[in-house]
Amino acid sequence: MSKAKIEISANYLIKMFLIIGSIVALLYLGSSLFLPLVVAAVIAILLDKLTQKFKHWGLPNWLSILLSILIMVVTFLLLTWLIGSQINNMSDDWPSIKEKGTEKLNVLSEWANKNLNWDYKNYIENNKKVVNKLESFAGVFLASLLNLLSQSLIIFVYIVLLLMQKRRFITFFQKLTSNAEAMTSLLKDSSNIISSYLFGKSKIMVFLFVFYYLGFLLGSVPYALFLALFGALFSIIPYVGNIIGGGIAVVLSYLYAGSTPALIVIGVISVAQLVENYILTPWIIGDETNLNPFVTVFGVILFSMLWGTVGAIIALPLFGVIKVIFEHTKGMEAFAYLIKKDD
Repeated sequence: MSKAKIEISANYLIKMFLIIGSIVALLYLGSSLFLPLVVAAVIAILLDKLTQKFKHWGLPNWLSILLSILIMVVTFLLLTWLIGSQINNMSDDWPSIKEKGTEKLNVLSEWANKNLNWDYKNYIENNKKVVNKLESFAGVFLASLLNLLSQSLIIFVYIVLLLMQKRRFITFFQKLTSNAEAMTSLLKDSSNIISSYLFGKSKIMVFLFVFYYLGFLLGSVPYALFLALFGALFSIIPYVGNIIGGGIAVVLSYLYAGSTPALIVIGVISVAQLVENYILTPWIIGDETNLNPFVTVFGVILFSMLWGTVGAIIALPLFGVIKVIFEHTKGMEAFAYLIKKDD
């Protein structure tokens, strides 16, 4: 007895895999071209919300765009100054931090050798290598941020042009299809996903920064401002961001000041995460992207491999836009169902 066959065209599957592979390869190989453009588009969508609010207050279009851009520039300069000043403060103490870190690793290794019967030969030399690797990892991270900063001028130009020619781009997308109403709905839903998600994340990051900073100050944790800022900024990366930011904060506080400040950092971060996960995120963000957990993790990993830290940050809103595109495109309903969360 012959088995029933699934009626899916082989040509359709081949085309689908070729298209997906080509897009991924294009995004990876052309990252220097597409990353600034995508970042600029995301920021332009955020600023467009401010622009529309200013226009609602009666300001002309050009002045609304100018004020939105000024707010962005001032925010960017303040963050850059704050982060740079904290890094400079830490760099002055880095030799001392590195030395203390090596000493504490040696003590832990010696304790493990005596009490756990771990045969960890030449642990002093190996611990120096561990500290050096951590130092090189920090250098790679800073290099990726500096690379993005080096592209800030072209990103700024893109943002201005996108805001000024918003109507032209909308009309262009509407002309791509015979159903202009459906395309308008697609663009509106995509814009709402990006702006709602990132605005919500920004509010949560501000809360985490204040909570971390106050908790670290009360616990006399060294570099409280830097650790609070670092942990809050990394929280924008789903799942792994809190682990990375919080983990580095714990490690630095332990290496510099010992176990008590490290335990305080763990306690403050744990309480903040409970508040974020069970109160703030459902209340402020809700299910804006409406992606299932598997797609969320896969999207973060995929875009972090393609575009590094910046890719991980914008992965969820981009996958949210992809979901909206599938929902508004005939014949793509199965893909929309695959990546969205259960109702």
